[in-house]
Amino acid sequence: MEYSEYQERASEYMRLAIPIMKKYGIAMTPANYAVWYEYVSGSNIALNDAVDLHIEEHGSLSDSQSADLYQRFFEREKDQTALLEMRQDLRRVLEEILSYVSNGVNSSKQSRENLAQSLEKLHPDMTREQVHEVIEEVLSETRLAMSSGTQLTERLNSALAEMQDLRKDLDDTKREAKTDTLTKLANRKAFDDVIAKVTKDADRSGIEVCLIFGDLDLFKDINDKHGHMVGDQVLKVVSSTLKGAVKGRDLVARYGGEEFTIVLLNTSIANAVKLADAIRVEIASKRIQRKDTRESLGAITMSFGVARYVPSEGVESLLQRADRALYMSKRKGRNAVSEAPPPII
Repeated sequence: MEYSEYQERASEYMRLAIPIMKKYGIAMTPANYAVWYEYVSGSNIALNDAVDLHIEEHGSLSDSQSADLYQRFFEREKDQTALLEMRQDLRRVLEEILSYVSNGVNSSKQSRENLAQSLEKLHPDMTREQVHEVIEEVLSETRLAMSSGTQLTERLNSALAEMQDLRKDLDDTKREAKTDTLTKLANRKAFDDVIAKVTKDADRSGIEVCLIFGDLDLFKDINDKHGHMVGDQVLKVVSSTLKGAVKGRDLVARYGGEEFTIVLLNTSIANAVKLADAIRVEIASKRIQRKDTRESLGAITMSFGVARYVPSEGVESLLQRADRALYMSKRKGRNAVSEAPPPII
């Protein structure tokens, strides 16, 4: 495609995207624009399906939901790009190490074979865990090779430092991939991983697992009246409150938009309900002010649904029960806590 043609097409996508964003009240941020530019271009079928389904079910799409779509579809691509770059760096460093060891007078045949096997494990579709495994193998083998011959030490020290930097980068991207960029809480992906693991543990060992769903009441009104920057301020205050209410072993996550989850381990349903109510009271007591004008936002309230996992019911059943309990609280008039009835198994 010629540059002029590309520029013309990009301008057309922009003309199509902006009216849709205005229609749904989506803030003109780079992240939101990326979502809707991609949507009107039709190049990301999964994104288009997700948007169409949400609009079909709810009739609209909020700014925060658009931001969630960006994190879901674009942050993942960024993470995959970083992982690809790490695989390429890992191959380069590993080839250097193998060259050093192969030319070393005192290097063992076993070290060369082990490093060659690690090199063979590299392929374009490696997962983060597989990259981590190869890095650990190479670090171990490199230290062993260094101890077997002083002639290699200086060159391998440099390569070893690069490998350790790669491992740190890998750990950093793994942490970032599971962190919500606005609130710094765990994100939906991290929640999905944890809830899958703890429910399996409960199936096996019978540990008590409780789930709290919380949703800010009338949050759209805050965004409409005060703007999305103030809405973000509220989300950060609420996130800090939730995080401060739980123990280190428990997980607080931003589930999406203004909805949050708390996974509680070794906690009875009675104590989980008590905790949710304490959080509800604390949030309702806060008087948040706009940072720019010091204007009070009035009472901020939150509704909660609480469910206890019953071994063998499955994750989907637990999520549905907690969600139904949350909307029981909404129907009660909001600013309430409801306990989910047990599943029918």
